[in-house]
Amino acid sequence: MGNNTLNKILVPLDGSKTSLRGMTFAAAIAKQSGSSIIGLNINSFPMFVKTSSTLRNQAKLKSKDILKEAETITQKANVSFRGITKVSNNVGKTIVTFAEGHKVNMIVIGSRGPDSEHELFLGSVANYVIIKSKIPVTVVK
Repeated sequence: MGNNTLNKILVPLDGSKTSLRGMTFAAAIAKQSGSSIIGLNINSFPMFVKTSSTLRNQAKLKSKDILKEAETITQKANVSFRGITKVSNNVGKTIVTFAEGHKVNMIVIGSRGPDSEHELFLGSVANYVIIKSKIPVTVVK
């Protein structure tokens, strides 16, 4: 396989409408190119907050739901999907490191996160990925 072959697409998922639109977009590309998709959900807890097991369990359940929704999209497109959850305080860096470590050919990321309150912050995740990634990034609005 040459360097121009698209065989693995990473879609960071946070449960937002834009991240699910990103998954739909990635599924269409994957169907045409025969690629597989990795859905990556990252649980981020503020460092200064001691996270209780209840909080962690709620996050795990939310991750499961988010990845299940993504899997449904890929099943409809008949595309191979693998969902992964990570815990990190630096979401952008985790996405970039994961993509490079898993030899991903493209990252498809939603332009903003799950709620308007964090819009600025989560928009900065997409921005970080665009700047730091050596892998092509497609931003879906």
